[in-house]
Amino acid sequence: MSLLGLPHAHSRALRCALVPIPCNGSGGGALSQIETLLESILDAISNGDELAIPYRTVRSTRGEDRGGEVVRFPGRTAQEAKRFAALFRIIELSHEALVSGNLITKRNIYYQNIDMFKSQAVVDNIVDNLAFTLGVGRGDLNIVAAAKGLISGDIEFLMRGGAVVQCGLSRDSGFLLPSINSIDKIDFRATEWLLVIEKEATFRTLAASQFTHNCRAGQGVIITAKGFPDLATRRFLCTLSSVRPELRLFALVDFDPHGIAILRTFQNGSKRLEHEDDVTVPHMRWLGVRSGDIISHISVFDDLASQGTESQSSQEVSSQESLVYSEVDSQLEGDRPAKRQKIKRIQDASESIAPLTQGDRKKAIDVMKDICAGDGMDLEVGDLLLELQMMMMLNMKAEIQAVDNFGNITEWLDEKLEEFCLH
Repeated sequence: MSLLGLPHAHSRALRCALVPIPCNGSGGGALSQIETLLESILDAISNGDELAIPYRTVRSTRGEDRGGEVVRFPGRTAQEAKRFAALFRIIELSHEALVSGNLITKRNIYYQNIDMFKSQAVVDNIVDNLAFTLGVGRGDLNIVAAAKGLISGDIEFLMRGGAVVQCGLSRDSGFLLPSINSIDKIDFRATEWLLVIEKEATFRTLAASQFTHNCRAGQGVIITAKGFPDLATRRFLCTLSSVRPELRLFALVDFDPHGIAILRTFQNGSKRLEHEDDVTVPHMRWLGVRSGDIISHISVFDDLASQGTESQSSQEVSSQESLVYSEVDSQLEGDRPAKRQKIKRIQDASESIAPLTQGDRKKAIDVMKDICAGDGMDLEVGDLLLELQMMMMLNMKAEIQAVDNFGNITEWLDEKLEEFCLH
């Protein structure tokens, strides 16, 4: 036994818990390309030629590729001249950040130049499109999004500037997740698992209860991106997964099509930013909430006629949904229920369980089509498809809070994490 009373194998794991984070290796390529652009602009000014910057938009990858697009100055219209000025300003700020080795946030760019950009969305689009044009990630420009994600748990960041962030010191609020580029080393300590939580409210509840320290499955870390995952949180998780591959990663999302979409974005990335590298965690596992976590606490009735035909839950499955079901059934074994069932809400979970809206159904169909269009069909992907089918046939969605309303969410998480960590 060690001096701490722990087995020697565990002691060795603790001694190896301090892990260096690799420096951004693509920044040099971005800097070289930006300097080439700036040199070409200076040459054009010297020769009295029209100024031009090559520019491709991320959206063009979804349809016809407009790879030869160029932004010019003074251009054919005043709007094009303004567009050139905005693009040139961001190139200039990126160059300054890369040369100095500092990071600059998109929000800071906007507030320094409000009259030029008019809105934060303009800055966001130009930064993403510039990175796409140069064939690098947004982080390679040393331009990052303002901190959004929160983290809590017994884990410590040693920053490149020398500061130390001890995430375990926060009680209910958590710490803002720093840019991965600003972290030199991470001390994982005794962390055995990491749970990404869709809802900030659930994150704060678990942080306040010190669940990460008291979990029966061992010590862990919780993170929230406050809804749909931002690029910084996705890159952070991908880096953690690469430097600590034995760390078990789980996701806790709402039982609805948007929750499944959030899970798949963490696992596979997004179409809009598919050019970004190192932002996916394919082996992240879906902890819940699943249909089985809800159905065991509610009453299900097959006799829809007795409930009336005016509610959405008693409508016939649309032809579009039927087509998706057919496509899914051709890839999965097992029969689906013959007809959609009606949910009778009970206990205090009624506010957390609701029927699907038409928007929910459209989202479910889109996600199912995306899954079917993907490569391969493993057991985890099959589970996602079956759960989406279950949502639509039961005409039911449930928030994470439904599990809490049925009982203590920490007890539910203890059981889930113990079950998943053993398999």
